[in-house]
Amino acid sequence: LGECTFYDDGTAEGELSETVCCFDGVFYNYFSIGMDAQVAYGFHQLRDEKPFLASGPLSNKLIYAGYTCKQGWFFTQCISDPELRGLTNIIRLSIKKMDSSEWEHIPVPSSVRAIVALNLHNYASGRNPWGNLKPEYLEKKGFVEAQSDDGLLEIFGLKQGWHASLVMVELISAKHIAQVFVYTIIRLGSRMK
Repeated sequence: LGECTFYDDGTAEGELSETVCCFDGVFYNYFSIGMDAQVAYGFHQLRDEKPFLASGPLSNKLIYAGYTCKQGWFFTQCISDPELRGLTNIIRLSIKKMDSSEWEHIPVPSSVRAIVALNLHNYASGRNPWGNLKPEYLEKKGFVEAQSDDGLLEIFGLKQGWHASLVMVELISAKHIAQVFVYTIIRLGSRMK
């Protein structure tokens, strides 16, 4: 992948590989990449094919949990090397904050296996993965209290099955990565060892 600069109007300057695809658009609710996206896609396909199975919150959660186990959240082929499980080697995350016109590269923590950009409080059948953060923490991280109408997206990560499970039962919050006005995710390819 060559070096390339992306602009707000959708244009790019620099060398772009033939295999690069760019998507520009609007999303509603949330966008995810990684293990969470695989689970959500499987659930979505099942709901389209057999809507009677996804008939309410309890059945939806059970189905979602089944897909979570099936997709490898708990057991993976790369269990012996944690670096092979994360997204850090295959994506690059860049953000713009509300008060800035500059793009900022945000390193993806090596433990993160799913990244979610959320524009409302509810996620995965009514969960609040961003959590109710204390004012001191918000100030330290440069965040503001999450609101669905503030024009900001909360970007968080899920590490693995046990972490995601504790987030879903709201015992802990997700891994806070950024709170942004605009973001880009560039797929670098699989650069695993």
